[in-house]
Amino acid sequence: MKDKTGLSIGYRLLWRLEYAGLTVFGPAQVSTQGDPKSRLRLERAQKVKAAHEKRGTEAPAEVLAMIARDGGLPPFRERHAKC
Repeated sequence: MKDKTGLSIGYRLLWRLEYAGLTVFGPAQVSTQGDPKSRLRLERAQKVKAAHEKRGTEAPAEVLAMIARDGGLPPFRERHAKC
């Protein structure tokens, strides 16, 4: 996703490191709802959408499509913060 609205440099750097780590060391490819990489992409899309709503602008179609496709569960970090 190319839109970086509302995402700090630190968040983007850590997101890339986590995504790369999941690519190399993560679990095998699973369904979209069980795939940790899909969860990270969804979390990022939700953050971008929230930033656009806060600014009063419309999120790009790519972001909205990703949320519509993968948006069934709460973001990965929210689910695991309760543990």
